[in-house]
Amino acid sequence: MNVGRTVSDTRIRLAMTPMIDVVFLLLVFFVCTVRFERNEAVYTLDLPQRGLTADPLALQQRALVIRVGTRAADAVSIELQADGLRERPASFDALAAALTRVRRGTAPEPANTGLFLAEHPVLIAPTRECGWQDAVDAFNAAVRAGFRNIGFARSGT
Repeated sequence: MNVGRTVSDTRIRLAMTPMIDVVFLLLVFFVCTVRFERNEAVYTLDLPQRGLTADPLALQQRALVIRVGTRAADAVSIELQADGLRERPASFDALAAALTRVRRGTAPEPANTGLFLAEHPVLIAPTRECGWQDAVDAFNAAVRAGFRNIGFARSGT
């Protein structure tokens, strides 16, 4: 028996140099792979508040529906639908013009004599094959036309 023998104080130490190397490699990786997009805009969207209930006796407004289809060559299929209205604009600029034509003007711009107020709901319904950029271009056309209540439907067939 070795009674006089002491237990040596052993400590576990972390090697900090490899950790610092990994952190710098990750930093270089993220700096090199970041993409900065130009001409991005921020759009304000009013989301419904939780807990509010609608008036059951109020008339329900049917939304203006913008169906965005597949892209063939350089054109995309667009269809604007509402009660008694069905148009097929050739481009997103034509869609913005059609939406401006059907929007009713308010005090600053009373020249528009359309059927729908700027608060009327607009629903963008892309097909499954529709590209994301085409759906965003339809959203931008509705914003340019002056509509403020814009939403997206789930991708359909």
